[in-house]
Amino acid sequence: MKFTFKSRLAPLGLIAFLLFSLLLAACGDNTATTAPAPTTVAPTTAPATTAAATTATSTTAATTTTAPTTALATTAAATTVATTSAATTAATTSAATTTAATTAAGTTAATGSTTPTTYPLTITDDAKNSVKFDKAPARYISLAPSNTEMLYALGLGDKVVGVDDNSNYPADVSKLDKVGGYSGTNLEKIVSLSPDVILAAGITSKDTLTSLQSHNLKVVILNAQNMDGIVANLRLLGQLANVPDKADAVIKDFQAKLDEVSAKVKTASAKPRVYYELDPTLYTVGPGSFIDEIITRAGGQNIVTDATNPYPQLNQEAIVSKDPEVILVGDDTGGTDTPEIISARPGWNIISAVKNKRVFAVSADLVNRPGPRAALGVEAVAKLLYPDLFK
Repeated sequence: MKFTFKSRLAPLGLIAFLLFSLLLAACGDNTATTAPAPTTVAPTTAPATTAAATTATSTTAATTTTAPTTALATTAAATTVATTSAATTAATTSAATTTAATTAAGTTAATGSTTPTTYPLTITDDAKNSVKFDKAPARYISLAPSNTEMLYALGLGDKVVGVDDNSNYPADVSKLDKVGGYSGTNLEKIVSLSPDVILAAGITSKDTLTSLQSHNLKVVILNAQNMDGIVANLRLLGQLANVPDKADAVIKDFQAKLDEVSAKVKTASAKPRVYYELDPTLYTVGPGSFIDEIITRAGGQNIVTDATNPYPQLNQEAIVSKDPEVILVGDDTGGTDTPEIISARPGWNIISAVKNKRVFAVSADLVNRPGPRAALGVEAVAKLLYPDLFK
């Protein structure tokens, strides 16, 4: 502290004042100021929807910068501000966005949040393409049955104006315009329906995507490869359509069914060996395929465990030697591959599944489509593997 004295101050007064100041200094100041306690700002979590790590070779109609990705995980942004009497320190961690993540301009919502969507909204699909929407889409076209089923499960059926040729569930889709299949679409029909967004699949042809892009149509590619991917796609569509509450409800029911099946099959003493036949040429499903996860969640043990291809082709000797206890085949083969045909093959009578009459047809729609009914597919397979547990 600096003191200034006028020159006309009496010498004796000056001496007395200095002595008094020295006395105060020796005694010390017992009125110290307490620094304010640190202040913490609640972290803001960037919206994210996880998905299977899938890379498409094509691009969608509207593409912007793609956010950095992290498999099935999102690090939320956090800012902590600590204030002291002398300085303020701020630390900020940037948020990383996963494949199929969604970023809303202005307001962000955490994964699983029921916070209403804020537009404009930019979503990043399973092919890592970013598409911006100024408002919730009012007209949807689906190019895959799984996408169609998700839209209807989310209560958006009245906004679907067109579907692919293979979409057959729910029954209402039979009234909608058909726009083609995976290999090709009716571009003229699609354009005439004036869609706000087209939901494509990972196997939608590159030529189709290129054609849609040439007409400046917005395309979102959904390509779930497992159950987590289905949840991610439902979450993404829920945010895109501004129906997060409905998405949460559908996901809750989906997970509850998976948990119900898991609780039952885990009580089994042994897992039956399972062979799933895709067609008469003995193509099957291996690790990394969607149906392999269905079998595993249903409590089965896939006889194919070491294949590098998710859809390997076996020979008869390999199948016989692995001696599956249950053989499954889809009901979509048009009669070319049925339990009866499989059981009658020469040399297959020594296989346990054939001897014990455990060769079954299963709904291909339930086990092939990565949509909200996949949990029912797990249950359907589990009932075939463990009939006594589901009485």
